[in-house]
Amino acid sequence: MHNQDLRAQISKNVGAILFGRGLAIGLSLGAAILLTRYLGSERLGQFASIYAYLALFGWIATFGFEPILIRDISRERGNAASLIHTTVILSCFLCILTIIVALLISPFAGYTGFLRSLLALAALEFIFIPLRIPGVIFQVEMRQWYSSAINVARQTLWLLIVILIYFVKAPLSYVVIGRVLCALIEAVLLWIYAQKGLPVQRRFLTPRARILLNQSFPIAFTSFVATIYLRIDQVMLHKMASDSVLGHYSAAVKVSELFELLPAALMSSMAPILSVLVSRPSDFKKYVDTSFRYFMVLGAGLCVFMTIEAKTIVYVFYGKQFLPAAPLLAVLIWSEIAVFFATVVLNVMVAQNLQNLLPWPTTIGAGLNILLNILWIPRYSALGAAWATVTSYTVAWVLFLLLLRQTRALILQGLGFAVPTVLIALISVFLVQLVGFPQWIAIVSALTICASGMWLTGMLRRSDVTAIRDLLSRALPGL
Repeated sequence: MHNQDLRAQISKNVGAILFGRGLAIGLSLGAAILLTRYLGSERLGQFASIYAYLALFGWIATFGFEPILIRDISRERGNAASLIHTTVILSCFLCILTIIVALLISPFAGYTGFLRSLLALAALEFIFIPLRIPGVIFQVEMRQWYSSAINVARQTLWLLIVILIYFVKAPLSYVVIGRVLCALIEAVLLWIYAQKGLPVQRRFLTPRARILLNQSFPIAFTSFVATIYLRIDQVMLHKMASDSVLGHYSAAVKVSELFELLPAALMSSMAPILSVLVSRPSDFKKYVDTSFRYFMVLGAGLCVFMTIEAKTIVYVFYGKQFLPAAPLLAVLIWSEIAVFFATVVLNVMVAQNLQNLLPWPTTIGAGLNILLNILWIPRYSALGAAWATVTSYTVAWVLFLLLLRQTRALILQGLGFAVPTVLIALISVFLVQLVGFPQWIAIVSALTICASGMWLTGMLRRSDVTAIRDLLSRALPGL
């Protein structure tokens, strides 16, 4: 495919993703706001603890298949149906195992009685994971407007369910049932539409199944330990503090994590391209550079805005009762820099067949997060958990990978964009808070300082405006 055609196809796909994810984020945010206001801090804490616990076992069900499957299908398009069929069969067995293990261990984690019943309901979502697997074909063929549209449909249904729950004052169990229903409908739609693009003839590839399990295991293990430092803080707050404290923390997490959909969505378009371009070093470096620069600028701007406006955002979204979540949000949002950075690093490592190294940074991050939570939660409560998250993310995905010979060049490449953008963002926030501007002047001043700094350092360029305009002109007609 010619570079011009490739850019056009990427532009269409990215435009569709941004449009779809933008709608999905808006709908998800609306549902989160309404649900948070309805449940209150204590019941929200219970709801969050259930899904935080189940997330610790999700790696078994997914087993890291998706990145490997996308890479292999990108290189063996004619074998796509059989590769997907093989993965679906493996996933069915793993999903059943996931539910059994999660429920068996739950009493030892303090989930008994009513909470264990809710866990059993929520765990039904694992059954639908195999139905989602064929949807990878949309990513490989860069037709992600299908998955984006289906995601919007799910978030629309979820918002409607939350509105209904809010008005009828339904119990917490109905919230869980509603979420399971949304997961089922999304999975069925992905299965139906993905099958239309795949040949009917397919077979189980026994030799490839073993290879798939072997190559996916490092990513699965990485997912497991990554989930520890993504969710263990909420489980530990549930045990070491209270559900009310966890409710405030969860409210802040919901806002900060909304924006993690953006880098994941954008890199999903780049992953098949990187898998192909890895054999062309100059083109490969160009795409990696662009990914790092855009993601770091986006992340830094997001941190500036959310830090200054944290109190206003929490008050508008959740009301006065959740104002203790504001300082938590102002800290947690800085972890998104490491998340955005890690999104690029992970996809590049998979494209370079370095996924065997992925367990190392996630294991370091998980261990450090647990240690810091043990030390800081008793002293600083939820704020300690927030700082533990930021610290562990940064150490795991930036500092530690500098020590590995295989990833040092990649991390240095990324730091060339991360260091100036983060410094500019920190200086912008510091200067505005030092002067003590009124709120509306503060946010305008901080963003102006930040944008000016990005422009002067070359992180933002005139060509970016042209590229965005070109992306929109190509993408919108295809939506």
